[in-house]
Amino acid sequence: MTFCLGRGKLFGSPMHKWYPRKTRNRFYNSSPNYTPESFLFGTMPSMLQSVIARFTRTPYNSEKWFHTTPLPSQSSSLQISWIGHATFLIQVNGYNIITDPVFGNLLSPLFPRLLKPGISATSLPPIDYVLISHNHRDHMDRHSLYTIKQKNPNVHILVAQGDKAWFDYHNFAHSSEHSWWEEITISPQLRFTFLPSVHWSQRYLFDKNRSLWGSWMISSGNQHVYFAGDTAYGDHFSQIAHEFPTITAALLPIGPGEPSQWMQHNHLNSETALQAFETLGAHAFIPMHWGTFAFGSDHGEEPIIRLKQAWEQKKETLNDRTLHIIKAGEPVHVHQKEQLPAEPTHIPECDEQNKQEKQHKENG
Repeated sequence: MTFCLGRGKLFGSPMHKWYPRKTRNRFYNSSPNYTPESFLFGTMPSMLQSVIARFTRTPYNSEKWFHTTPLPSQSSSLQISWIGHATFLIQVNGYNIITDPVFGNLLSPLFPRLLKPGISATSLPPIDYVLISHNHRDHMDRHSLYTIKQKNPNVHILVAQGDKAWFDYHNFAHSSEHSWWEEITISPQLRFTFLPSVHWSQRYLFDKNRSLWGSWMISSGNQHVYFAGDTAYGDHFSQIAHEFPTITAALLPIGPGEPSQWMQHNHLNSETALQAFETLGAHAFIPMHWGTFAFGSDHGEEPIIRLKQAWEQKKETLNDRTLHIIKAGEPVHVHQKEQLPAEPTHIPECDEQNKQEKQHKENG
């Protein structure tokens, strides 16, 4: 399995770009408004509130969000199936692509799986490519990746900069790591682009932000599927819209959003996800990252209920855009419609950053 890699390919004007930034060998977010989350005062209170909410709220009936249907081994048209959390099976032009595969029932005793996978790992069709947004365990699960590798020894896994060493150590034969704005051409019918996000990385106790995080664009002909991974709202959505003015579908996380004082720095909620969708100018919105694990105090169906309400309030301005709320295991066919390109947005706060990046490169 071969592909061509265009490292560091620039799109459009560099005024619109976030690039990875590092200090002391650790990446940090490019957003000028980003506030790092404190483990003691941010992560721990969030975890505690989510655990309390799970035992004090009405039980979540996840069975009604489970759907089983036979899936084709391949699809020439664009078919997207939500498996759960941030895991999608994307089938297009004869290729099978899976994002952030997590099929296990238990991430930890604090976070049991509430919604079973819509497709089991052993029932997947042959997988050609795996896209990983970042190395958190709810997005890069070792057991799920092993299962995929056993069934598909030639599968190629595309990961963020800094994560390839993990795959080499675990004997994955075909993996590559990428930085923001890199375009990977698989064939004339398929290419991937690794894109920015506002988040963080950590897999072990002392490796916080040693590797990058990001999002992916899957492009086939005039169809572009944006997979956001994990992210907060930021100017990167305007940058992406500038480079991809006709996005067919945006797969966006809608939780955890509560407690907002901690979650807003690294995650979208239902309302900010809709804002991101509007900024991207995408045709179809497919929500994800909800209902599968109880990571926030808004777990269960609350993110979907809030998204429906937010959509209803804005439906007159959304024109012919569509919201696809799909069950785990349910496929949806998304067709590209004629769209006006999103208006390019100049982002003044990026000017100083790009100036610094240029000086840094000139200084070696």
